[in-house]
Amino acid sequence: MAIDIKLIKELRELTGAGVLDVKKALESTGGDFELAMTQLREKGLAKAAKRSDREMTEGRVEGRFMDSKVGLLVELNCETDFVAINEKFVEFSNKVADHFFANSVAGQPLNELVELPFPDEPDKSPVSILQDLIASTGENMAIRRYVRYELSERPGIIEVYIHPGNRVAVMLELDSDTEELAESDAFSAFAHDLALHIAAQAPLCLNRDQVPQGLLQAEKDIYRKQALETGKPENIIDRIIEGRLSKYYQEVVLPEQIFVKDDKITVGQLLKQKAAELGGEITVSRFVRYELGEPLD
Repeated sequence: MAIDIKLIKELRELTGAGVLDVKKALESTGGDFELAMTQLREKGLAKAAKRSDREMTEGRVEGRFMDSKVGLLVELNCETDFVAINEKFVEFSNKVADHFFANSVAGQPLNELVELPFPDEPDKSPVSILQDLIASTGENMAIRRYVRYELSERPGIIEVYIHPGNRVAVMLELDSDTEELAESDAFSAFAHDLALHIAAQAPLCLNRDQVPQGLLQAEKDIYRKQALETGKPENIIDRIIEGRLSKYYQEVVLPEQIFVKDDKITVGQLLKQKAAELGGEITVSRFVRYELGEPLD
């Protein structure tokens, strides 16, 4: 049967499939638009399954915040930078960030959120649109992770920083002991400076006890091997390891890092300095840093 060219165009725009694939789907379903769309989407899912083991190191990290009280980061991945800057991928990334921010609660599983229908398009969800994009671009894609912060009971703010290029993003909660201090411009400016520092210096945690034991043991093993290779006696190797661990902590523990804007002061010293200067307590309660494609374990 002859298929109306307008029907082909409309279905192609909705699914992103090629003209011939759209035409064949309409012909095989006797011109049934909905059935043809379902058929194309099923083919897209099959193609996506074949691509699922392909590496995804490109994409975007998006962030959202409201009134410095709530913040969210979400990472979306694809295979190439060409697709990462594609208008449809950028639009989809922003749509997902808006959707997650408006409809998630802190700690909600990602697999629930990706299935959650859009309020203005109840027949679509992030995962269904994602599969359409995979079918139309030929690339593997994923909504990889997200995190949401909501301000704790203490006075403070949630700061969200997206580095230009959308490859690195930071979210942190900075608390104080008074609402007056938390609402001041100086407090907000300091939170922004800390977010910039975290983006640049990539700390892992807020104190030494939070350093993952696996990483710590791996560092110790490296230091011990290096010391043994230089012929150091066993009785001083432990002291060498402890000395090198102190330097490692200075690299990965936020308060022990040298502040990126002033190499004469650590972040911990800066926190005390700012607290005295602004007349109140200042505490970094938590932070998270996303870098596109980084290992998650």
